[in-house]
Amino acid sequence: MTQQSGKVRKLDNDFTRRREIELNNSRVTAVLSNRRKKRALVISAIFLFFASIFLIQIVRAKVNYADVHVRIAREQKTLKQQKADQKQLKTQVAQLNDKNYVEQIIRDRYYYTKPGETVYSFPNKAPKDVNDYDVK
Repeated sequence: MTQQSGKVRKLDNDFTRRREIELNNSRVTAVLSNRRKKRALVISAIFLFFASIFLIQIVRAKVNYADVHVRIAREQKTLKQQKADQKQLKTQVAQLNDKNYVEQIIRDRYYYTKPGETVYSFPNKAPKDVNDYDVK
């Protein structure tokens, strides 16, 4: 028998022993339950930490993916423009290799003449690249 303070004493019978065992079991169960809750919280926190890291990586990858597609579209547009410019320049080179075309340009722009020809120039019909005001 356990001695209690004052005049009150604890009964020592089957009921009180069972009741004490139940209280001890409920305390142990409560302690285990608290441990399990803490363990579950720690596991959940770790899971959320790694999930957030993976989510951040996915978002970064999507942003990079979109950025790359924007760059690709911009570069394709530039490439298309450069191909058009190249085609135009090739056409000009082909024309400059044509003797008749070159002769016509020289005659129109710079007023070269063949022997015995007379050139009449009109002020409003002058080529743009010959005038000082129109040169870029």
